[in-house]
Amino acid sequence: MLGKKAKIIIVIVAVVLILGGLLAWQTWRWQGKIGDLKNYVVSLFSGEKAEELPANIKEAYEKLKQDPTNADAYLVLTAWKREKGDVVGAIKLYEAALQVRPTDTLLLSNVAELYTRNNQYDKSEAAYLKIIETNPKWLSAYRSLVDLYHYQIPDKRAEIPGILEKGIKNNPEVEAEFVGQLAVYYKEFGPKEEAIKWYEKLVKLSPDNEAAKSDLEELKK
Repeated sequence: MLGKKAKIIIVIVAVVLILGGLLAWQTWRWQGKIGDLKNYVVSLFSGEKAEELPANIKEAYEKLKQDPTNADAYLVLTAWKREKGDVVGAIKLYEAALQVRPTDTLLLSNVAELYTRNNQYDKSEAAYLKIIETNPKWLSAYRSLVDLYHYQIPDKRAEIPGILEKGIKNNPEVEAEFVGQLAVYYKEFGPKEEAIKWYEKLVKLSPDNEAAKSDLEELKK
């Protein structure tokens, strides 16, 4: 019969081996992912002649071949693709970058804009929602998502007030900005009573806002 001390040692050894195995598996999985990503990045430039690439692009490309997690290199290359009018190529590079930096606000914001330009509205929406979730202080994500619902996905216009109210909750220091957008939303889509409510709040927050006062007076007629 094993003594109590021996059993404890066996349990500890077993735990260490299991944790070590998990770590080794995760390391192997990560290395495999990086290898796949490196091959993918190389494939995106298979049609480019190295000697014709601008120096900064060639440098960024070489950096990515060495380290596919280099966010700065992705930004240089995606900007170049966009300048060339290759929106699809830029999107593919952003998507590659997000494989290793899935919550990078700048990457998400940039690819969301390109998704919108490329009529991939569901993906654009997902990117903006992820920014709001992971970086709720990034104000432009709220504005862009509201615009997306307003113009590109009108079936989701009813969700705009919820997005703006979330903006107020997460960014009380700029409450007036979101209140103003809510006032305009209800002025355009109703009900009128909600528009009046939000305009009254806006005037209290920004008493010098003459345009808001004028709109409020018009609504109350």
